[in-house]
Amino acid sequence: MRTRSAALATFAALAGIGLAAVPANAASAPAPVSSISVTPQIDSRGTVSVDVSWTGADPSADGVVVCLKRGTSAPATPDTCESNVAVNPPATSSGPITFFPAKTYVVAVYDYIGTTPEPTYSAPTFAVRHGTKLTFGYACGSYTKGSHCTISSVLKDVYRGASIRHRPVELWAAGTQKNAPWSRLARMATDGTGHAHTTITLTQSRLYQWRYVNVGAHELTTYSARYQIAVTS
Repeated sequence: MRTRSAALATFAALAGIGLAAVPANAASAPAPVSSISVTPQIDSRGTVSVDVSWTGADPSADGVVVCLKRGTSAPATPDTCESNVAVNPPATSSGPITFFPAKTYVVAVYDYIGTTPEPTYSAPTFAVRHGTKLTFGYACGSYTKGSHCTISSVLKDVYRGASIRHRPVELWAAGTQKNAPWSRLARMATDGTGHAHTTITLTQSRLYQWRYVNVGAHELTTYSARYQIAVTS
């Protein structure tokens, strides 16, 4: 009996220590949101972003945090995210969140409760979106006004390491002056090998850029480098 009493005393002491370590007002983790939707975007100046929306947020949550992080694994909390945006209810979308083109991202949404000393987060609800990449190539017979140039590109999924076939890409152009507006010159589908090309007539020195706007289900928008084609008189 003495041995059993000692064991019970030890268990009671350990249990007491455990109870003392848990704050009386510690919040239980909220339930995760039911689903998320990721809408890739690209504006007229070529800035890429995503708008993230969700359904089924926990009614007891104080809000949600939207996280973007390069890679394919959602972190347990948004603390290590490259971008994290807190959104208060009743809003159910993040607004535009910019990202780096040609990179694959995990997009995650967390319900949270409390802010002091630290929020308590739900498990993430997340989706992986593939980075995409556009090359830029051109060939001109000459650079005088009225000459013709062929502008070409290849569209690739950087996550799969494969060309993206039969998808629409766009060629945009702007003047060379600072803050000149961009306008779309052409729109066409890539061929069976992911290539696209179009022919332009030179009228003045301009900047050119390919853009991938209307993306596939698991892809992100992207753009090529900008190239100036200088026209000689």
